[in-house]
Amino acid sequence: MTYKRPFDDEIDMLSLREEFLVYLHQSESCEQFYNYMKSEQLAPVLEFYLACDGLKNLTDENKSQRTIIDLIYKHYLSTGKSLASKQFSLPYDLLHSIKQRLIKREYYSTFYEHAQEYVLKYMLQMCYPKFLVEQHNASVKKRQATDSSRFTPMHRCCITTKKKDVFDKFKQQTNK
Repeated sequence: MTYKRPFDDEIDMLSLREEFLVYLHQSESCEQFYNYMKSEQLAPVLEFYLACDGLKNLTDENKSQRTIIDLIYKHYLSTGKSLASKQFSLPYDLLHSIKQRLIKREYYSTFYEHAQEYVLKYMLQMCYPKFLVEQHNASVKKRQATDSSRFTPMHRCCITTKKKDVFDKFKQQTNK
């Protein structure tokens, strides 16, 4: 058994975080993760994260920021939020802080930064590890299906797909 120092978990979490953020910034992998989140009825969580990320990267004037901040709030956080985001909620203290800033009209590009960090931690702890396991299991099943189709019951040895096609044709002709 190897001895694990207390800060090793922090290092592991940091590397997982970096890996996940890189994963989200690649369109194909982000789409795969989005489909997974959708299948788990958690798509609004990822959508909220991505909307906040887009807000942080917005270079337009303050008016656009205010509009986007309001839209994010109405769609994901307000009591009258859309049906798509009914399952999505933040802890009371975060939601209260956001409401207070909205009342004071304190609009800035990092408006949802704490909420986004909360959602990121949730995805890192609950969603991404399960997604990785599911991806791994799917690739194993795919590999097993591919490997098993290359073996003939008669020979139990690996043959090329073309040889298998020829063999199958031969079997069909003998059955006539």
